[in-house]
Amino acid sequence: MVSRPLPKKRERRSPIGLFILVLLLVTSAWVNHAFHDPTVRKQKPATKPVMPPVYVLSPSPATNPVLPRLPFAIGETSGVLWNLNTHQLLWQLNPHQVGPLASTTKLMTIYLALHRLPLKKVITISPNAASTTGSDMKMAPNNHFTVKQLLYGLMLASANDSAVQLAETMGGHTANFVSQMNQQAKAFGMNGTHYADPDGLSPHSVGTAWDLSIIAMRDLSHPLFRQIVNTRVTSIPHNPVLRNLNGLLFQDPTVIGVKTGWTTAAGFNLVFAATRKVHGHSVTLLGVIMHGQMGFPPVYTDAENILNWGFKEVAHAPHPTPQQAHVTP
Repeated sequence: MVSRPLPKKRERRSPIGLFILVLLLVTSAWVNHAFHDPTVRKQKPATKPVMPPVYVLSPSPATNPVLPRLPFAIGETSGVLWNLNTHQLLWQLNPHQVGPLASTTKLMTIYLALHRLPLKKVITISPNAASTTGSDMKMAPNNHFTVKQLLYGLMLASANDSAVQLAETMGGHTANFVSQMNQQAKAFGMNGTHYADPDGLSPHSVGTAWDLSIIAMRDLSHPLFRQIVNTRVTSIPHNPVLRNLNGLLFQDPTVIGVKTGWTTAAGFNLVFAATRKVHGHSVTLLGVIMHGQMGFPPVYTDAENILNWGFKEVAHAPHPTPQQAHVTP
């Protein structure tokens, strides 16, 4: 008699094993759902751009309306005036005329510093920065300043030594930093600008009134920049009285800055802004005038006359149409 093999007993699965299997299947399904469903997937925080764009100016004169002329003479060869509330160009005079920038160059230097350097960072002054000629903040090799203190010196005293030290800190050496300045200018559409140094001593640092308004608008969007350029007098190490060289601040309480510049090659340049009430609302105008030859008191007078005229134009003008707004966020 042939014996048949006995059937194998069916193995009973452990309840723990079944639980683990179910858990793995559920986890796998959730991961697959989360990968394909952006409402479930955890998103990485967006990286904040180092230098976010604020305004883009269209340099095409073909899109500009016919602008009024100033009803008075000025001693500068180029300039612009903007209403920053409406982004409307109110006045222009040879806005794309290229010429030396002088210390208005520092508007790009401070822009990069504000967006790249921690304000509390302590910097040891290099012999190269300390030996920089022209306007300075009384540096000596191995002195220590915070970035914020260097920024006050840069804008108030128009300190060339501060500009060089900030350039070395950000670029390793000034040539590398100047390259970064030019890259940023190109990115901003500052087509008439070329930087040769971080302080404007070189006559080869050139630009236009239009381009200066571009970088000034971006600077003015930073609260600390506005605070710095609106400061009349302060104190920092080795500078118990640090006085703002912008005399317009002391003449007109509505002025909020921005920057002076002078060299023999450039003449007298001025970037200026003021905020006044118009029909109960705060309005800020930004102006640039370049290449004056009669000195800063006359340049300040021209700027004040331009501001007074500009605010009257704003008060009497109808609300701008979309075609009149040439600066877009």
